[in-house]
Amino acid sequence: MATIDSSDLAKLRDSRFPELPLDCGNSVRPGIVDTAEWRDWSDVETTADQLRIEDYLDLFDLSDSDILHIGIGNSGLAQRFADKAKSIFGTSVVESEVEQANSLDLPNYRAVIHNKHSGGDERIPAAFDFIIDNNPTTFCCCLEHLARMLELYANRLSPSGQVVTDRVGLGWTTDAPGSNRRWAFSFDDLAAAAALAGLTAARAGPTIYTLSVGRPRRPGIIARWSYEIRTNVRRIARRLKRAAGLK
Repeated sequence: MATIDSSDLAKLRDSRFPELPLDCGNSVRPGIVDTAEWRDWSDVETTADQLRIEDYLDLFDLSDSDILHIGIGNSGLAQRFADKAKSIFGTSVVESEVEQANSLDLPNYRAVIHNKHSGGDERIPAAFDFIIDNNPTTFCCCLEHLARMLELYANRLSPSGQVVTDRVGLGWTTDAPGSNRRWAFSFDDLAAAAALAGLTAARAGPTIYTLSVGRPRRPGIIARWSYEIRTNVRRIARRLKRAAGLK
């Protein structure tokens, strides 16, 4: 079981994250104050960064893969992959998102209320091939609870499993009272923190970052080329759309 030593965490704070609190002292419900800006995404359209993560996931044969989706939102990921994956397990801190997820009656999909910054939970199985989390840090309260999340990642991954996130979600923060803009992490920030839990960070695409304990699966070269082409086409389309809007 991966555990992060408090002294190592304190050293990391002093060297890299002096703006972030080491321990918020809230062991009951870690995280920032709830805000309308992010509560209940059950009926909100899937964001572009989440879609990029799903496109990356779609490069793999998922028939023998177990997926953990942290922060299920509208359950779009489950609706897209329920008939392709072996199983999908979802978590959220929002009751309405979990209720909607379980009401979909999708094969091999179940969701529960869980705060990832609280660490492990016996309801969450082990040995996932993919852990999807497009916003690991924004709503974190302190480095001690960030450590609980990283331990959750490390302890729930299969030997060849990987955590998948996106640069935009990782670097996004909210203006809500109690939030701290330093929770917008760079790739190097993520790599430095994740290393304490024995996780290795890698760039798996133009904006896709992964964390793994062992050597993670990677898509074949044809699938990678297809993914990169689709990503570039979407990037060009967004630029053209923005340019047209300026006219």
